[in-house]
Amino acid sequence: MASILSVSQINRYVSFKLKEDVKLRSVAVSGEISNLSVHYKSGHIYFTLKDDSAALKAVMFSSNTRTLRFVPQNGMKVVALGNIELYERDGVCQLVCMSMSPVGEGNKALELEALKQKLSAVGVFSENIKKPIPPTPNTIAIVTSPTGAALQDILNVIKRRYPIARVFVSPATVQGEYAPDSIANAVENADKLGCDVMLIARGGGSAEDLMAFNTEKVVMSVYNCVTPVISAVGHETDTTLCDYAADMRAPTPSAAAEIAVPVSNHIRALINGYDFRIKNSLEKKILNAETEVSDCKSRLEAFSPSNRLEAASVRLNSLREKMKSLIEKKHTQMYSELSSEYSKLEALNPLSVLSRGFAVVRGQDGEIISKYKVKSGDEISIRTCDLELSAVVGEVKEL
Repeated sequence: MASILSVSQINRYVSFKLKEDVKLRSVAVSGEISNLSVHYKSGHIYFTLKDDSAALKAVMFSSNTRTLRFVPQNGMKVVALGNIELYERDGVCQLVCMSMSPVGEGNKALELEALKQKLSAVGVFSENIKKPIPPTPNTIAIVTSPTGAALQDILNVIKRRYPIARVFVSPATVQGEYAPDSIANAVENADKLGCDVMLIARGGGSAEDLMAFNTEKVVMSVYNCVTPVISAVGHETDTTLCDYAADMRAPTPSAAAEIAVPVSNHIRALINGYDFRIKNSLEKKILNAETEVSDCKSRLEAFSPSNRLEAASVRLNSLREKMKSLIEKKHTQMYSELSSEYSKLEALNPLSVLSRGFAVVRGQDGEIISKYKVKSGDEISIRTCDLELSAVVGEVKEL
């Protein structure tokens, strides 16, 4: 009975035998590059070499990719030098390339590069003409296969995130001989709908599967769109000329849907936030306006005729009272001074002296008589406090 071996043992044995075979060491393999994938972090290149009837997996590690004098592309015919080895984990036979050179530069790659240069020269890929993607689209056009998984992925995302959007599907054949015409017509029809945004989508596939999106007809249909376009063709590592012409590229159809529509809950929260800020702003403005109105009212009242008259009346009354007080004070002061002067005058009044029993004796000339001016027989007048007498001097005696 044959011995039983594990998968690991078998793969290890086959790997050993391949490494022992000198015919499989430093072997040159001619073929066309397909399914090219560049691992940007490590720098390794993974691809498939194929001819009309077979294909061979290949890898070129970063230590050898640095020596390349050209940029490998899908469709390019090359001669790769390396060792045939077994990738034991997957049981896959592959060519581990040490060097690689183009053979006639690969017709498909050349044609693609020439078309890319031609379209770029006339501004088809210019960043200056890219249209902005609307943040909240009401209508969405989708150009894709009506039976593909890409359509269902997009619809699921839109239904979950933004169910209020209206979706229009413009069906297209996305692979094969008739794909370029079908896609271009579908894009033109979708553009006529006047939707807010358009998604052009296709699931993953080989480079050959995606070639329709590298045709001039499809690229120009995207370029001529009035509707903003999001391109989501293939997987994240796939890039087509349609992606360059679109206004935005998405790595997958689902990602395109996420770019195209917002999350409704986020919109609601955003609206609530705007509502709160608007209310606060309005309340502040109203409060400021009320304060300004109150200040203006106070200033107007201060300058109003009635208030000015009232203030003038108050000042007039105050002045009247002050004047009255000053007049009374002055009157009292003057009365007091007059009384004092009157008392002084009264004290000097001769009549006051006469009232105390004295009399004034005057001669005929009216002068007060002294002992030197009177003699017996002179006529005199005698004035008392209440009488004036005429008399004749009978006798003069000197005291």
